[in-house]
Amino acid sequence: MSYPSKTAKNQLLKLISTLENEGTILTINEFIEVLENTKPICENPEIISALTNSLKLQSKNSLYSRSQITEREKQVVLLIGQGLSNKEIAHKLNLSRSTVETHRKNIRKKLKIKGKDGLIVFALIYKLQHLHNFDS
Repeated sequence: MSYPSKTAKNQLLKLISTLENEGTILTINEFIEVLENTKPICENPEIISALTNSLKLQSKNSLYSRSQITEREKQVVLLIGQGLSNKEIAHKLNLSRSTVETHRKNIRKKLKIKGKDGLIVFALIYKLQHLHNFDS
């Protein structure tokens, strides 16, 4: 088993610390670049490849896809991007848990997203774009 080089690991930790201290938010392309550069220090670089490929695909489709979902669905997507559970989203939006589950199902159907993980990736990208005021 090979272990990550201490230099690469230290550089990554330094970058994370700098970003936190400066309150900087990475663009999607910068985030993808950081992920790509972590491959040499990862035990399973194929996971990074799968994630970056998914991010690239979702990023291309997300600007177009956003216009297909309702305002309430956009709120749900943003909350998914914050890592909230269905129960937490329901409480925050004053909805039932089954309504949130229906929103999630409808979002995946409208955007042709397969599975819960695909929706989470889309939600993270959508949240990043929303923070950068790319949202219409």
